[in-house]
Amino acid sequence: MPGGGGAHPAPLTPSAVRATVLGRVRLADPVHNVELRANAAGDPIVVLGFPYRADVVDTVRGIPGRRFDWDAKEWWAAADDATAPYVKGVLERYPELSASLEVERWLADSSAGWVGRVTAARYDGAGWFVAETIAGEFEDALASRGVERGNRLWFPFEREIADALLELPGARLDGRAARCATHVQVDLAPPPATLTLVAGVAEPRLGLDVNWDPSTLAAFRVLPGAEGHGPTLPVDAFLIEPLERFLAEHEVQVSANARPELEIIRAEHDEAVEAIRRSRARNGPSLGEIEDRLGGELQPFQRGGVAYLLEARRAFLADEQGLGKTVQALAAVESDEAYPAVVVCPASLKLNWRREIEKWLPHRSVTVLSGTARADVSADIVILNYEVVHGHRERLALRRPGALVLDEAHFCKNPRAKRTQATRRLADSMPPRALKLALSGTPVLNRPDELISQLRIIGRLADFGSGARFSRRFSGIGAEERIHWHLRRSCFVRRLKSEVLPQLPAKRQAIVPVELDNEQEYRLAERDVIAWLREQPLDLSELDAKIAAALRAERLAQLNTLKRLAARGKLEAALSWIHAFLASGERLVVFAHHAEIQEKLVERFAGAAHILGRDSVTAREAAVQAFQADDGPQLLVGSTRVASQGITLTQASNVAFLELEWTPAIHDQAEDRCHRIGQHDAVTAWYLLAAGTIDETMAELIARKRGIVGAVTDGIKAEDAGVVDAVARELRAREPFRRLRRVA
Repeated sequence: MPGGGGAHPAPLTPSAVRATVLGRVRLADPVHNVELRANAAGDPIVVLGFPYRADVVDTVRGIPGRRFDWDAKEWWAAADDATAPYVKGVLERYPELSASLEVERWLADSSAGWVGRVTAARYDGAGWFVAETIAGEFEDALASRGVERGNRLWFPFEREIADALLELPGARLDGRAARCATHVQVDLAPPPATLTLVAGVAEPRLGLDVNWDPSTLAAFRVLPGAEGHGPTLPVDAFLIEPLERFLAEHEVQVSANARPELEIIRAEHDEAVEAIRRSRARNGPSLGEIEDRLGGELQPFQRGGVAYLLEARRAFLADEQGLGKTVQALAAVESDEAYPAVVVCPASLKLNWRREIEKWLPHRSVTVLSGTARADVSADIVILNYEVVHGHRERLALRRPGALVLDEAHFCKNPRAKRTQATRRLADSMPPRALKLALSGTPVLNRPDELISQLRIIGRLADFGSGARFSRRFSGIGAEERIHWHLRRSCFVRRLKSEVLPQLPAKRQAIVPVELDNEQEYRLAERDVIAWLREQPLDLSELDAKIAAALRAERLAQLNTLKRLAARGKLEAALSWIHAFLASGERLVVFAHHAEIQEKLVERFAGAAHILGRDSVTAREAAVQAFQADDGPQLLVGSTRVASQGITLTQASNVAFLELEWTPAIHDQAEDRCHRIGQHDAVTAWYLLAAGTIDETMAELIARKRGIVGAVTDGIKAEDAGVVDAVARELRAREPFRRLRRVA
């Protein structure tokens, strides 16, 4: 079959061609393998018909604009000067193919001399021109200057050769060869590669044009932030140091259009160095007489934090949980005389804030607001929760507050939420020089975009352009690390316990596999959920927004059903573990998600303190104080959502989780109720997981998810995937993880 399928025939000769007309090969009519014809429009075309041979087909595919006629089983292309050298090359390479007299005349008129492709490549550590013949032969004078390797001629980078190749009519120089030739013509050594500025989908990016050394591309590809087939890099000051090392090590040239951009980001980087150093300050200057008014002594790193806040004025205080963000915020407000001050926090933390103010600023008046009814806001410091800001915003604004402190600022991560909008309006009404402090050990719980509304509230979004530009600028590979760097250079102070309190004992996590006592019920539900997941589309982003939202909610409900069943099934084993632990005499904090599990714990351990959703704020505060007392209860039972933030439980160095949350940052917050200033023992977080269940799948995926939070807050690189979607994907694709040994 011409150009199609069939057995591999013997080499063709004109006599053999004629002899096989009635055989398995159909010939181009009348007898030649290559002919000139006219198409339906009357334009000349060249037609190639031959028995199938893979090597011949591959060569014919190199003819520009070639097509295959499936009915006639023939290849064809326009008969013009562009295709003539390629057709000639086919005939020269395969002399067994016959051409009509018209084809021979056409080729003689259209293509004279050597025709071929010229590129540049590396050989033996140096750059060379590489010529691949399409048709014809080099003149002897030029051919003698080359070295044949692998059916190609390799020419050294010399001026005479560059001139000859550029003047040769049949030489088709690609971009690499052309760039190298223009350098050689002016007696310059061609660089191995050139860094250029290219237009990106959203922002300009830096790309690499290889001139003759392809190893530069491999090195460029592993630079932070490199992505795409190209690949390209964002134009970002964070990347200047590894980029400049790459340029120097590989002797890469910077193009004229990229040079100004590099100069700009180098200047930005140099300017940011000092700011980033201050954002990690481990000590700071004394506050002088201000410290005499404080109800306690500041740690050296806390003085550094206060100094940073006073200079930045609109900033994140994002120290790791347990390093005293509350104290630093109060010291900054007092140092700046920024009164009246407004503190907005979760409802469960209002009494904690009042207690801290009464301790550290006993000379200042304080009011705690509850509900939206009209209330007195004349105190030096007014404390209210996010849900009621809208009811007091106008009266607070009339007082022209000198400071706004947002505790657990990630509560404002959703720009459409009523509490976020009310808090933003309050912030916008404040004087330009007012302190605006966002406190959170975990400003990002899931996605970097959660920072946008928080930045807008404290008046720092303009440093990043706009919300839309923030999203465009910080997307793709390595975005979290870059966000972390840019936050630190402008409005973000964060220290880790390991950095500023090396004497603080370590924290570790331990998994305790436990047995289910409702195995049959759980497995039946698990099979149903997996079957349901496999009926649903995997990627909900391709669906209509309302449909996707409904399916996402149903997906979460289905997975939460498995979580609840696993929690019920492991409860007895967990209770036995708690009994055994308490027998050691050590104190323990136990967290659970579902109310029914929490109530079972309280029922079994009647003397335990508890911080649950049903407890009033006053009762929660009393439970904390009781547990922190030397003679307090040995066990505290907490709701993960209620008791994981804003309180200190350092009387215990052990914390246990009976259920997992979808957001890893919540576990970190809960662990750090014990692992904070005042803790003298190593803290262990015990995770009681039902072996072979959704617990195990979630635990492994949450460990991965923890990375994106660390990437933004600590600058640690990691991959991102929504935990709910990832668990659904794992369950749908295969059986859940089965790596834990069951322990009764």
